[in-house]
Amino acid sequence: MIFHNLMKLKTVVLAPVLLCMHSSLFAAGVNSDPGDYKALPAGTNLAVAYYQHLKADNVYANDKKVVNDLGLTLDIGMLRYVKFIELGGLLMNPQVVLPLAKQRNSLEGSENSGIGDILVGGVAWPYHDDQLGRYFALGGFVSFPTGSHEGDNFAISSDRFQYNLQTGYQHALNSNISFEGIAQVEFYSDKDKNGMEKETFYQTDLSAIYNFNKETSFAITWRRTDGGKEFLNHQTALESEQKNILLLTGTTNIAQNTQFLLQWRQDFDVKDGSEISGIQTRLVYAF
Repeated sequence: MIFHNLMKLKTVVLAPVLLCMHSSLFAAGVNSDPGDYKALPAGTNLAVAYYQHLKADNVYANDKKVVNDLGLTLDIGMLRYVKFIELGGLLMNPQVVLPLAKQRNSLEGSENSGIGDILVGGVAWPYHDDQLGRYFALGGFVSFPTGSHEGDNFAISSDRFQYNLQTGYQHALNSNISFEGIAQVEFYSDKDKNGMEKETFYQTDLSAIYNFNKETSFAITWRRTDGGKEFLNHQTALESEQKNILLLTGTTNIAQNTQFLLQWRQDFDVKDGSEISGIQTRLVYAF
């Protein structure tokens, strides 16, 4: 990323880092976890709670480290409600997501906490075959700039509307092994309050899922992000985020209608953006 224009706008290093972290964490809707594109029967309701603990110490620009020992940590909680319905013969799942977070930066000695931007949308399945284990879906989400500290360096709040389109396909080779691919593209409202403009952001997930049985699975995911370049007065203020991400995910049913997920994340081969690492837990209750 190139700091010269952004530093005129923000006098601290934290601002561009958080812009990158917002793209990584909340662009492309709420990031899908392996197996999310498997369709569930109409009438199913899901109450979902997430907890993420993430940190970013290094920031890269043009394939070179420009910030070291940043000491930025995020503790994020998310509440999500999903309802599977059938409308005109088409299975879909309208949903709403509310993130909350505490953010600490040891370099500045600062701390923020509050709610993030509300996100609404859903996914529809033009094709799903439970017997073959094959699912094709299209999704769309809108993120509203309703969060705390919007425009004030809070990683889970964006000072603009975000419009996300995505498509995914899951294909079972047999009862144990499945592959899943998800492509997402995100567009942004013209400018934030500071006059920053943002280009389209892209994300791709490829997952290999191994089902030990009907209750427990393990997945390896490669995620690629690119885009989200920002401009101030038609000059580059923040380069496109370019990085690869490795995710290792385990899920198991801890009760008849309750699933627990544990996920580890590590960014690597970062060309531009912040290098994020951390864990996520997720609890899903179906009713």
